[in-house]
Amino acid sequence: MAELKEIEGDDDFFPLGAVPNDWCDRRLLGAALASGECADVYASGWVSFLRGNLSSECVRLGLTDLDAGVLQNYSPRRITQLASLRIYEHGFSGVYYRSRFGHDLENWALFEPFKITPTDSRPIRVGDPVLEEALDLLALKLR
Repeated sequence: MAELKEIEGDDDFFPLGAVPNDWCDRRLLGAALASGECADVYASGWVSFLRGNLSSECVRLGLTDLDAGVLQNYSPRRITQLASLRIYEHGFSGVYYRSRFGHDLENWALFEPFKITPTDSRPIRVGDPVLEEALDLLALKLR
């Protein structure tokens, strides 16, 4: 069996709860407008549709039912992947969902290819108050 150090590519291991300092170098903080329509995966209509559409996969995975809680859970990942696929197949541009870390946090996943129009952006700097707030909220540390 090959050791990790023998695998081609950068060694991108980082301990749980840590973010590399250079993460900020390649990212921006800001806002953008996305074209198209995103599906609210936790809306009752989508939960109902996915419940019927993914019932056989739920049984296969040992789930007794599919509800918003299952969709919000990170495991089994197969369910959220299939939910995204069904939404994509219906012609939507992406998925809108609330974070499992708090429903006041909004997430938008856009399907490729996508078009966004930046409205305001700036580099993220170590020590940025918004970055610090996000790190604290998610119990992360820059290293």
